[in-house]
Amino acid sequence: MPRYLTKSRFKLALECETKLFYTKKDEVYADQSLDDSFMKSLAEGGFQVGELAKYYFCDDPIAAGLTIETIKYEEALAETAKRIDAGITVIAEAAFKYENLFIRTDIFQIFQGQKVINLFEVKAKSYSSADRFFQYNRKGDEIIGVNGKWKSYLYDVGFQKYVLSKLYPDFKINSFLMMANKESTATVDGLNQLFKIVKSGDRGAVEVKAGLNRIQLGDEILIRVPVDEEVKWIWENPVDTEVANNINFKDYIKLLSEKYDADEKLIVPIGSKCKKCKFKTTTEQDKIGKLKSGFKECWLTGTGLSESELKKPLVLELWSQYFQGMQGLIDSKVYLLAGITESMLSSKSTKTKDSPGLSPLERRLLQIEKSRNKDNTVYLDRHGLKEEMASWTYPLHFIDFETSRVAIPFHAGKRPYEQIAFQFSHHLVKEDHSIIHKGQYISFEPGEFPNYNFVRALKKELDTDDGTIFRYHNHENTVLNDIYNQLNNDTSVIADKADLMAFIKTITHGGLKNDDIPGDRDMVDLYKLVTSYYYPPAAGGSNSLKYILPATIQASMFLQKKYSQPTYGTPTMPSLNFKNKIWLESADHFNPYKALPAVFSDLEDEQLDSLFEGFDELKEGGAAMTAYAKLQFGHVPMEQREMLRDALLKYCELDTLAMVMIWEAWKDLMAE
Repeated sequence: MPRYLTKSRFKLALECETKLFYTKKDEVYADQSLDDSFMKSLAEGGFQVGELAKYYFCDDPIAAGLTIETIKYEEALAETAKRIDAGITVIAEAAFKYENLFIRTDIFQIFQGQKVINLFEVKAKSYSSADRFFQYNRKGDEIIGVNGKWKSYLYDVGFQKYVLSKLYPDFKINSFLMMANKESTATVDGLNQLFKIVKSGDRGAVEVKAGLNRIQLGDEILIRVPVDEEVKWIWENPVDTEVANNINFKDYIKLLSEKYDADEKLIVPIGSKCKKCKFKTTTEQDKIGKLKSGFKECWLTGTGLSESELKKPLVLELWSQYFQGMQGLIDSKVYLLAGITESMLSSKSTKTKDSPGLSPLERRLLQIEKSRNKDNTVYLDRHGLKEEMASWTYPLHFIDFETSRVAIPFHAGKRPYEQIAFQFSHHLVKEDHSIIHKGQYISFEPGEFPNYNFVRALKKELDTDDGTIFRYHNHENTVLNDIYNQLNNDTSVIADKADLMAFIKTITHGGLKNDDIPGDRDMVDLYKLVTSYYYPPAAGGSNSLKYILPATIQASMFLQKKYSQPTYGTPTMPSLNFKNKIWLESADHFNPYKALPAVFSDLEDEQLDSLFEGFDELKEGGAAMTAYAKLQFGHVPMEQREMLRDALLKYCELDTLAMVMIWEAWKDLMAE
């Protein structure tokens, strides 16, 4: 295989140039990123958006053979040249090579007589007129860089346009990003279902409804955004990189291509970005010892630490919410958590103490102190938590939602990336402290818009009493506010519309710009209680439920004793999905999430979560969202549909049980 610098490898280098050396060496370096185009397309909807875009250039792209299907480099290059020579003006997945640079363009449009080329990069990303591609100085009169949110997309287009400019020096090349327009509205029903993602060998593909043509798609929901001004700026200004001083775009591409071709490593200084590095080994891989860790190599070289020192808690493990000083610590050669002092944190902690309990700074200092002293005892502010508990009303309700956002709407009148709430779980704790998995809801029928039935079912679960309702973090509040706005904007006849909207307002806050008064039963955020009053050291710098739960179990003999027995899913502790379930099957097994099979048997749920890294509220529901996307396609066999449904029900139930377990641990600690 030729060692071409492709646009995907170029984008990887933009994240960190050292990654070029580690990528695609599966037998040498561990790679925790998900390299599965089918699963990526399910999660991101990119293949669907790409296929839809073709219909905006051709009435029937399938019949016209618009797409170059082969994935082989030389075949794709030959076919592209053949079509251009034949006078074909629009090609999807056209291939071009200049020196050892190789690109496949999403949509390539050429007008040879006019010497004009239009380059369209299609992205399953939302865009509105309020989005800005540039960063400006404080006065707003000078461009200082590309907005980080858009950097990878714009540099990607810049790379492709650079290759085309070398091959077609006499042509005017216009470049565009083509994205889901959040200000557009679908004008036909079932639009999403016209483009179904299927597995084709080891890759994802799109199955288009037979006979589909442009007119059946209604108004366009994708927008073409010209980006020539941004590309020109990128070409004319130094690239922001640590591997070379003041290097321009052309020389940067040359540097990357030469190093990749020679299989030589570019050394990038370590930094806060290393926290998200995928080229690191897992605990299980370390036991086997066959794969190298690129992360470990970088940090051994960059820090001067020994291998034993590198096994100690690193500065990267510090809880980073409301903190902007991680890179500064590393620049100051502070690599270990134990080496951080209060003075290093104070000026960089952006949120002060504005509520009872620990401030973010105090919580970070607590994490450092316990790590330094190897203190594994749990911190619990009994007084503060007792005051919180005194305000709660029984029965207690614990709820968790699973949701999705799709680029191509399911129904007419809906916009790209509108909220879809397809599942919830509900645990109830009575005043006698008995625990019941009280209810659940799931909807995954292809093309169904479930939101209103979702709220109806939730209202039925919670409207029978005035008990306190708990969520974990902001997601549930955000989802219900989104559905409130959907109801408010819906012009169709909905008999119980006012009742549903009133219910949502009762248990949420912040839904209306001019009315931020919390509802009478505004949900209590268990996450805030954790960060303010509770710290189990085994959770390290994470307050994710999937880390807090096992850390809590590890510190609680009460939970270990109770859940190592088949007590869950019995008449005394009823469950809707489990029977006589043992959650902790061995003395050193503290993570109930590991007691469930993966939603997709051949992939770890953490890998699917990683697909949603940019969405803080969604990134731990990756497996559920991907499963929901798969279930939208009617050709999924019934047996597989039922298996996915059962897996989703169990996972969502465990999320609310996890919240109950934390409450149980607190109750037990308060009694000591």
